[in-house]
Amino acid sequence: MIPSIKKYLPKTLFARTFLIVVVPVLILQLAVAGVFFDRHWSKMTQRLAVAVSGEIAMTVDLIKMTSNDGGKTEHIQSLMQSHLSMPVTIDRNSETLPEPSGDGFIGVAKDLNKVMAGEITDPFQISVFDADKLIVVDILVPSVGVVQFKVPEGRLFSSSSYIFILWMVGLSLILFTIALMFMRNQIRPIYRLGLIAERMGRGIPVGRFKPTGAREVRQAAEAFILMQDRINGFIHQRTTMLAGVSHDLRTPLTRMKLQLELLGDTPDAEAMKKDIFDMEHMIEGYLSFAKGDEGEETKRISLKEFLDEIGHDARRLNLNVTENHVNIDDRLFWCKPKALHRAFGNFLSNAARYADTIEIATEVNDGSVCITISDNGPGISDDMREDVMKPFFRGEQSRNQKTGGVGLGLTIANDIITSHAGQIALDHSKRGGGLKVIVTLPL
Repeated sequence: MIPSIKKYLPKTLFARTFLIVVVPVLILQLAVAGVFFDRHWSKMTQRLAVAVSGEIAMTVDLIKMTSNDGGKTEHIQSLMQSHLSMPVTIDRNSETLPEPSGDGFIGVAKDLNKVMAGEITDPFQISVFDADKLIVVDILVPSVGVVQFKVPEGRLFSSSSYIFILWMVGLSLILFTIALMFMRNQIRPIYRLGLIAERMGRGIPVGRFKPTGAREVRQAAEAFILMQDRINGFIHQRTTMLAGVSHDLRTPLTRMKLQLELLGDTPDAEAMKKDIFDMEHMIEGYLSFAKGDEGEETKRISLKEFLDEIGHDARRLNLNVTENHVNIDDRLFWCKPKALHRAFGNFLSNAARYADTIEIATEVNDGSVCITISDNGPGISDDMREDVMKPFFRGEQSRNQKTGGVGLGLTIANDIITSHAGQIALDHSKRGGGLKVIVTLPL
């Protein structure tokens, strides 16, 4: 029951807030309208029906009393027409009520019929003519004939009821409009904060951001700005520290390389040179992992040009490249170009190490672009796909740097893609069961 209700509930904060305001007011109005129609409308129409029925009964009695005096009867008819707006005609030649006509009964006519049944003993019938807004009452009066009363519908209900409904609906619309304006002003800073947070998370320049809105919203915005500054400071401090550590490690390594050069080309010297080269390679990998994409500014670049550069880089690695790009013309997206090139360079390097043919495919969806790189290599088993994203994990278990690397390539790529608010997924390639890297980036 609850999941089915949630499916139809609004998703945005503005819509939910508006619903919170509207639903209680609507319930209150329905309750007020119900009470009004149950009490005011029914009692008012009943009282009007009693008054009209009393006037008709009194007129019938007067006509009976003056049935032998035509002048007085005509005078009574004139008074009914001029003072009560109720024309009265007498058909002295009729001894039965006319055939029923009209459009049927409406609510007020039913009330009139009920009241007249208790006041008038003579046979009568009521006809309703909606087009003429008229209610016709025919009464068979013995020794007189058929007395017909034409009662305007306005005599049997009060127009103030409609005025009340219009006033209630109109006032509600005005209040809803005012509430809507206030809600938009209160929610706009929250929406703006969400956009700023998303742009900051992707590294897109946001310029000077001044918190606005209610006090709680400003506090949240200020806390977010402070958190962002602390994170940036922490990343910068970490990078600076690791750069210093890298520099301190390079100094003794450089001295060792000079000393090995002085030793000449001996088997031991060659082995130590290889170890020193591996250590330098690992230090560069650690520093690249620690640095990430810090310091590079976010730019808006062409998606087509970026993909052309990726394809060119793949061919420089002696890979047979097939490209399949759909709907990429005139597409721009925010990114840190050097960092993103580094991430895709890691994908291409892995492909070049284990495969000789790749396919680069691109598909643009609503608000995002999906780039896939598929190769014909051995691929990665399902149980290792999460582990290869972890730092220092190597799918090739040997410690040979020529085959297994340091174990940071995919980790660095994953961090860069994540910093761009993107996602990486690994799957089986259709090219001989190789690896398929799926990168999704926002546009």
